[in-house]
Amino acid sequence: MPKSAKLSGIKSLRCYTIPEAAGVTGVSDRTIRAWIKQGLTAMSDERPTLVRGDALISYIQRQRQGRKSRLSPDEFYCLKCRAARKPAGGLVDCELDGTRAKLSAICETCDTIMHKPIAHERVAILNDVFDVTLRSEAPETLKVGS
Repeated sequence: MPKSAKLSGIKSLRCYTIPEAAGVTGVSDRTIRAWIKQGLTAMSDERPTLVRGDALISYIQRQRQGRKSRLSPDEFYCLKCRAARKPAGGLVDCELDGTRAKLSAICETCDTIMHKPIAHERVAILNDVFDVTLRSEAPETLKVGS
């Protein structure tokens, strides 16, 4: 089963039983029942319990919005800490690739490597905030047997 529910197969004007809702979203029946306990609107007066498609869509979208984390320009998202963190010592590596730049830094709390993609135009702004080391290209691979 996927970690996140799919929205693409849900029809907003249809009512789903719990197993049907689980099949359409790609999660288990238990997950749908847990969502109902957590606030997903369901018609449970009669059996089988029905969930409206529009209620299911809005519930999943609210869940996703609650997980989003806005970062300031001087912060990275650390996957180990599950929080916004500043780079240790303000040191950041920047690898330029096409129209994007990939920033890499070490978390000041847990020493995990963090990554953050940004646009090329924003690299100059970050020089004021961080001590940035630029790398324009990836190292060339060695040719074996030449």
